[in-house]
Amino acid sequence: MATAPLNSNADSANKMIVVTTSWDDDHRSNLKLAELLAARGLPGTFYVNTGRLGEHSALSPTELRGLLDAGFEIGAHTVTHHVLSRLNLRDLAREVVECKNVLEEILGEEVTSFAYPKGRYNTEVIAQVKAAGYHGARGVRLLSLSCTFPQFEMPTTIQAYPHRKTGYVKNLVRRYELGSLLRSSLLIGTSKSWLELGKALFDRAVRDGGAWHLWGHAWETERIGGWLELEEMLDYVSGRQSQGVQYLTNAELFELARSRNVTAAARESHA
Repeated sequence: MATAPLNSNADSANKMIVVTTSWDDDHRSNLKLAELLAARGLPGTFYVNTGRLGEHSALSPTELRGLLDAGFEIGAHTVTHHVLSRLNLRDLAREVVECKNVLEEILGEEVTSFAYPKGRYNTEVIAQVKAAGYHGARGVRLLSLSCTFPQFEMPTTIQAYPHRKTGYVKNLVRRYELGSLLRSSLLIGTSKSWLELGKALFDRAVRDGGAWHLWGHAWETERIGGWLELEEMLDYVSGRQSQGVQYLTNAELFELARSRNVTAAARESHA
């Protein structure tokens, strides 16, 4: 699996500061989250699974259109939220294609971004997501600040959830990212909460350049009573345009990464 360092040389040489946020699942608590983002002028990509839309606590098609009209991006998160790497090819294709088709029917526009349930994928999953017509896909790799990454393996920086410190270590070790672990070990060790770690990583992005990506689940924030911490995090990263911060959806960040990857490849071919 390809990896990207916490800060790549390309990012440092051509400093760019990006803030993006993404939120998974179909729960109606996403509406509260959208209000918090909109009040601060922050972007959000909502990755929605389609199998329960309009039922019980799930978003309705009308509410999805409302999120889109409010300026948020709607991405796909499969039909049933199954771990895709465990499925046979027929069921895998259904999960990634049907979700896209349903969302596009509801929204009346193309859905280009995809998020892997539980961040699990393999080469077959990536191939199916590409074949379905998505432009990029996000995983759950943490502690990245890179603006350059494989199109179908977008990393993140911080999750809005109180992980134990060992959780961050395991996240990187599972992905064989020992270099990133060494670079971020001091921040992990000294930070008392996900909020403190998120702020420290944002400060590093402002200083050195990079893409700061916050992700989470609104239903999980509701369950743990984490709204105040989340609001503090959103307050901290919003309104920083004067410092050169750009606020992008995941789709816009995918396009930025693609263009930077093409530029880097061109430079290497002429080296």
